[in-house]
Amino acid sequence: MKKQYAVLGLGRVGSKVARELFFKGQDVIAIDRDETVIQGIKDQVTHAFTGDITDENALKEAGVIDCEVVVVAESADMESNIIAAQICKSLNVPKVICKAHNTIHGKILSKIGVDQIIFPEQDTAIKLVNQLTSQGVMDYFDIGQNITIVGTHPLANWVGKALSGLDLRNKYNVTVLAIRRGEENLVIPAWDTVIEQADTIVLIGEENSLKKMNLDISHRT
Repeated sequence: MKKQYAVLGLGRVGSKVARELFFKGQDVIAIDRDETVIQGIKDQVTHAFTGDITDENALKEAGVIDCEVVVVAESADMESNIIAAQICKSLNVPKVICKAHNTIHGKILSKIGVDQIIFPEQDTAIKLVNQLTSQGVMDYFDIGQNITIVGTHPLANWVGKALSGLDLRNKYNVTVLAIRRGEENLVIPAWDTVIEQADTIVLIGEENSLKKMNLDISHRT
């Protein structure tokens, strides 16, 4: 079911959230004070506005008051982050999600009634550790600059073919970092390596390139 979201502050986290929500078919309002940032994202969200997220009138004019969920992702200015969250709560937005820099910041947000508080840096660190120590299927890890590492089951038409025949690097600009085969890890596998059905393929590439491949990602966060 389609919902209306607003993302306030379009740093690395905010931009990612806004684009992914829009990619999944949701209505997304994106707001940032940097005109250059807005120009860069305007075609990848429903509506993009240049404005001050601490200005209640600006948020109302952008339509934030009609949103079901607001994500306050401002990262450069903690004061703006908190003020924007307060405004959204005063506008009775049903759900306000806010990025926090640290535990103290998180406690402040909790006291003003923010519905959900996220700690992206901590979450990313925990996720990476879990991936590095797990023998299961890796999922999806954003390493910045639109570069992503993803673990996937092979597509049906990959099974029985050598990496040289798939030629993912030239077709998609995606590189095979490793193949996990049972208890064995084939790191930077040779081009004559033949894909088996039970393999986990670890790929690295630009996010848009990976999306074009329609990968079988068993778990993504």
